[in-house]
Amino acid sequence: MNKKKSTFYLVPLILLLTIVPLIVYMYGFHTGLAQFDWNPPNDENLDFFLYYKSAAITVIAAAMCILLAYRYKVQKKEFRFCYEFIPVLIYAGLTFLSSVFSEYRYFSFHGASEVFETLWVILGYCVIAFYAYEFVCTFEDVDCVMKWLTIGLGVMLALGVAQAAGYDFFTSKIGRDLISQGRADELGLDLTFEKGRVFLSVYNPNYVASYFALMIPMEIALMIKNKQWIYRIIYAVMLVASLVCLLASGNRSGIVAFAVTGILVIVLFYKKILKAWKFVLPGVVAAGIVCAVFISKNDLIIEKFIRLFSASDVPDDAITKIVTEEDIAITYHGEEFHAAYEVTEEGVINMSLYDGQGQNINNTLDEANYLYTVQDERFPGFTVQAVNLNEEIAIGITADNIAWYFKRGDDNTYYYYNVFGRWDKINNAPRVATKFLEKKFEERGTIWSKTIPMLKNCIFFGTGADTYTVTYPQDDYVNKVYDGSTTALDVKPHCFYLQVATQSGIPALIAVLVFYIWYFITSLKLYAKAAYQNSLEIVGAGLMCATFTYMVISFLNDSTVSVAPIFWIMMGVGVSVNELVKKSADASLQDQGLKDSAQNKSTNRPVSGKGTKNTKKKARK
Repeated sequence: MNKKKSTFYLVPLILLLTIVPLIVYMYGFHTGLAQFDWNPPNDENLDFFLYYKSAAITVIAAAMCILLAYRYKVQKKEFRFCYEFIPVLIYAGLTFLSSVFSEYRYFSFHGASEVFETLWVILGYCVIAFYAYEFVCTFEDVDCVMKWLTIGLGVMLALGVAQAAGYDFFTSKIGRDLISQGRADELGLDLTFEKGRVFLSVYNPNYVASYFALMIPMEIALMIKNKQWIYRIIYAVMLVASLVCLLASGNRSGIVAFAVTGILVIVLFYKKILKAWKFVLPGVVAAGIVCAVFISKNDLIIEKFIRLFSASDVPDDAITKIVTEEDIAITYHGEEFHAAYEVTEEGVINMSLYDGQGQNINNTLDEANYLYTVQDERFPGFTVQAVNLNEEIAIGITADNIAWYFKRGDDNTYYYYNVFGRWDKINNAPRVATKFLEKKFEERGTIWSKTIPMLKNCIFFGTGADTYTVTYPQDDYVNKVYDGSTTALDVKPHCFYLQVATQSGIPALIAVLVFYIWYFITSLKLYAKAAYQNSLEIVGAGLMCATFTYMVISFLNDSTVSVAPIFWIMMGVGVSVNELVKKSADASLQDQGLKDSAQNKSTNRPVSGKGTKNTKKKARK
């Protein structure tokens, strides 16, 4: 394949590395969530960072399929066969089946608000990895991909450093108008976090850490790879800028991930690090200075880092459960308080108050206000009052100084009046490891404690791509009231592994892990003993460290259309580079073997010849 053709086939990868991460444009849509009573009845929403990235990934992946088919059918080029991609195929197949048979397949095919990682996008990831493996198959291809990765990173860094300095492009007049079709003032557009907080164009500062988890190891590898000082200076500057952006994002998970990767690098390469201490030591010192200067002027990251591993000292919720069935059952400090009412034909409301054993609870009635005041030390401050809500008879129960409103529905069971003015059942979602997880990892632990029980329904298949929003217990109102998150929706589990397991199924998660672990172990074997005499070995080691850091950070972050395509490209390129490095090593061993063999022959030949010659001379005599 000539150079022009090779570059042409790399264009889809180049677009994913440079253009797609920068896409920010307004998209108005209906979320499709109005059908659920835990959501506001108005489901109109705007997206700026994710929808068009999702669409671009889908289109590019489709183009990749066409190019792969063209190469195979028209050019008669056989696919490079690699067993490592069998788990990827399994992951794609299980995600497809989970989505097709999902109760909420609409979201799998169209995408969910604040995510838009549809079935087509996930299948696209698998295609991207395989495409990168198929077409990045020479040193020149690898060099081209790395060059465009650097260009894309450079643009991101310009955006990020400006945000860190307080000059965010998205708050400028031209930036606001460009991404909002000129309607920024009309919409009252405000996309930014606090001044100086870096979020690049990836939507959320959390994903800044995922982005630099991939980029910083590659910057280090490329700086080592390029021998010319001008390039090393450029990459050094980019490294400092990357560190500034990572710190200014206020993200703690990035620090944790790089600490783990640092341990891996020290264990694997400590001998080479000691040999290159003259270069390593200044780099470490410079990084330490950047961190120290930044932290001294901005304690946000320290506060957030502390909160990541420690929970605030909050007492247990007084009300642990409310059941809305034939009556209203409130569990308060382990004691059950029951309430029910009947409306007679004359419009008189008859109230029943009793405990968990069915015994009536003492109370006094203010007839003028239909107010029952509980006279029981087990339920201090409890009151029950008949009220009119939206022209409907209901009761308001004050418990633990919180007002809860209920009505009897047509099915003779009770419904809760939520913050959106909608009547809904209260779901007391099962939770696990509450003592360990609740309030930890900046509320991620609370989400995980409710997500893990969802796995019992994902033994074979998941709920479908992009369905987490509608399968997570958004109607766990008691917990949401105490958390102060009554209007919030949890749209992702903040953990890539739980995200895959719940949506694609546990076998799909196993397939993803097998794919990565297979690649990682292969890489470890290659680069732990590599001499690093050629650029491919350096790039391969960089890809191993980059993807490893990403997988570590994925314990605390989700997959997102803003960053995930880069990870899947690196996986495909990484598998290809490993093959190239292994072939090069095998060829070197073979050449060395031939040289040794030739040397042995040349050493033995004169001795043999001399002996023959002397024998002949003796015979003549």
